[in-house]
Amino acid sequence: MALKPFWRTERPADGTAVPATGLARVPAPLRLFLLVLGLLAFWYGIVGTIRAGIEVDLATRPERADLPPGGSVTAAMAARLVTQQVADRAFTPNDPIFYPTGLARRTPAFQEAALRTVGSAIGAMASQSRAPRLAAAAEALGTDPTLWWIRAGMPPIGRAAERHFLDGRAELRAHNAAIAAARAGPAGPVRTRRLSRQASAVLGALLEAVEAEAERGDRLIRDRSSGSVALQIARARGTAYAATLLLRGLREDEAAAIRLSGRAGRWSEAQDALDRAAMIDPLFAGEGDLLASGYALLVAANSLRAILAGQG
Repeated sequence: MALKPFWRTERPADGTAVPATGLARVPAPLRLFLLVLGLLAFWYGIVGTIRAGIEVDLATRPERADLPPGGSVTAAMAARLVTQQVADRAFTPNDPIFYPTGLARRTPAFQEAALRTVGSAIGAMASQSRAPRLAAAAEALGTDPTLWWIRAGMPPIGRAAERHFLDGRAELRAHNAAIAAARAGPAGPVRTRRLSRQASAVLGALLEAVEAEAERGDRLIRDRSSGSVALQIARARGTAYAATLLLRGLREDEAAAIRLSGRAGRWSEAQDALDRAAMIDPLFAGEGDLLASGYALLVAANSLRAILAGQG
């Protein structure tokens, strides 16, 4: 039996009228409008919600491919963050309007902030090293997260941001494998109160990112017309989430120096404050949430500054 379009009403062969029922009562143009409206709601509402979403897992650990025995936990955490935000979930900051998440705002803000924080941290690490793999990772992770494969500049077509980020992850993994191979064999105990130059550089980059986020939130509190509270909370969460995971990695890499210097309390204070900022997830963001986020970020920034200043 042939299927009949729902918007057409057929008459019997004798020409007598058939009473309209259900959708047949609705004029054809209105039926078409409702169909398009339903498809848009399904595409941007249901499919977009499934593809988007913010996930904060403070128990995240590097995968085996990220962290070979003897490798850098900080570099491994950076690689894991890239996997989590780019490979495990849909990467949304460069979605065009016709993608399911093209109308989303909070998720792109979170992912963009997290990847920018990772990129700045790895860039700072690479500035204190001559390792070519680390330099390549820093270059790839420094890509603008909003870069799509079609762009306004030249060339008009190129690789999207997520492809660059995955290249950066591959370089980080190769760098960590080289570190693990170089450290293979017995090693004596490390006795130093000073953080490595790489660790200090990463802490400096995290401090800069956290302070910049706190300043953006402060500007929004003073002038609510300067932006969106929900977007600022999402950006602050992304920055704090990436920063606290990288701080966990640094804490493992620099365990001896932290223990001998008496800075453990400051590290815990910074980590706890970043955890709080990353977990702020109101259904309807308001000024109170913005204040709580800003306070947590400022506490973290003060603790990071104290660590870099060598205070206990």
